[in-house]
Amino acid sequence: MRPNRTSLVMIGRPCLLVALSIALPIAIAFAQTGTYLPGAKTGAAVGSLEVFVAFMADHDAGYYAEDAEFHVMAMPEPYVGREAIAGALGVFYGGAFTDTHVDYLSLVADGHRVVLEFVYHGTNTGDFMHWPATGARVRVPMMGIYEVHDGLIMRGRLYFDFATLLIQLGHD
Repeated sequence: MRPNRTSLVMIGRPCLLVALSIALPIAIAFAQTGTYLPGAKTGAAVGSLEVFVAFMADHDAGYYAEDAEFHVMAMPEPYVGREAIAGALGVFYGGAFTDTHVDYLSLVADGHRVVLEFVYHGTNTGDFMHWPATGARVRVPMMGIYEVHDGLIMRGRLYFDFATLLIQLGHD
């Protein structure tokens, strides 16, 4: 038997996950107005989910702590420090790839941890690693796990199949 709205409310915690998956696109729209969470980059006391939603609106490394780590799990070492993280994010948002957007599939927030399943879309218009731009449009499923403390992201881990990306770029 399919659960109805009343039974979802009685389930408790799973209902929160459903609400978050519905609320994420709305929250990101608010964040994109520039009036949502004005203190997030300054480390003001805000919740993990709020900081993360604001970060996803513009992928600004300013939401990371100065000594944060961001590990693209397809790479051997993490990016350490806000400046290095900004460089890594810049590749996927405006550097090697433009015309980007993200389809949000699942979001789980629990205490200091936020987990997001999403599909990244972009067009390869700049050099990516040692390969020249191909003009290829990519669609790559990804999973990110982020730890937020004191209003800033301290750690991020990004999981995706690097081979999927390379094949779509024409690099078998």
